[in-house]
Amino acid sequence: MRFSKEVKESPTLKLGELARKKQKEGEKIISLALGEPDFKTPQYIIEATKKALDEGYTHYSTPQGLIELREGISKHFKSKYNANYSSDEIIIFPGAKAAIFASLSVLLKPGDEVIIISPYYVSYPPMIKLSEYESKFHVIPLNDDFTLPINQIKKKINDNTKVLILNYPNNPTGQLLTLKETEEVVKLVKDNKNLHLISDEIYDELTFTNKKFYSFSSFNEIKDKLIVINGYSKTYAMTGFRIGYALSNKETVKKLNLFNQNTNTNTNTFVQKGAVSIYENENTHLKDYNNLLNERCKYLHKAINEIEYLSGIKPDGGFYYFVNIEKTNMTSLEFSNFLIENYGIVLTPGIAFGKDFDKFVRISLSIDIETMKEAINILKNLKF
Repeated sequence: MRFSKEVKESPTLKLGELARKKQKEGEKIISLALGEPDFKTPQYIIEATKKALDEGYTHYSTPQGLIELREGISKHFKSKYNANYSSDEIIIFPGAKAAIFASLSVLLKPGDEVIIISPYYVSYPPMIKLSEYESKFHVIPLNDDFTLPINQIKKKINDNTKVLILNYPNNPTGQLLTLKETEEVVKLVKDNKNLHLISDEIYDELTFTNKKFYSFSSFNEIKDKLIVINGYSKTYAMTGFRIGYALSNKETVKKLNLFNQNTNTNTNTFVQKGAVSIYENENTHLKDYNNLLNERCKYLHKAINEIEYLSGIKPDGGFYYFVNIEKTNMTSLEFSNFLIENYGIVLTPGIAFGKDFDKFVRISLSIDIETMKEAINILKNLKF
């Protein structure tokens, strides 16, 4: 395998090491960088997973995933998004990231081009190059108000453009696509015969304003050119379980299945059984958690925009707030290092999400309001 320059360590790695060092030395650290929800995995999932172990679900299962889990996903998408995907059009992977990598691997050939929108999930560029070294990718930044630059995307598409990757609700901005924007993307995919859409919808159920999330799975007219990625890490606090899935047409799922059986063999069997319980129980925790995210977001949005050198656009989903630090005259790494070294505050530098966003930092909403207030009081009184 040839490793391109895009396959590298995260720019946040050294920051994390510094934070751990300071903690070990007894210094207080306030982490605003958490990338997972701050609630416990629902107990019924834990119990179902334990039961699966006791019942002997410790052996191989089909590479495509347990039929009962795929049927649960199928019914869920029909109920929530009026999406028509049979169990044959769904495949389970050991994590949503594995599903994205497999999708890129079965779609890309040498010379193919991929469009990603920045700020982007940090693993998109390396996954593109790991799946097909001789592919190219183009990065198009969001508009200043974080809306989708649909005209810039149109200009970049050519006969070699194979994949557009979108992530909504977006990490790190927390924005949602409007129905109009969603329909514009659907038209774009329909009108360009070689173009496929990989829609990363891992935060789909974490929305906390009156704006609606529109899943691309609802649009049957692009089913033959669409792969929807989702999973349980964010919605059910199952980051350590490593389980995700993809929905697509039967032909693409057959290819994904061949990829899965020759790389992963199958996704952890008893973890799949645990996930089946999600479709047998009500997700009663979600309403409360989304309300909590909304409370935290309202507080943080007001507080950030009252600090003269910071500003931000209110998110609608996910659990992040993307903060503009341009007035500090520091890069995102400089600002992040400054905060760790002098105040023990950890956040995520914007450069991790693309070079166009080196004047931003990401703050997690997955921290309690008291910790947030403590951090805000420090940020209000920084001495540069």
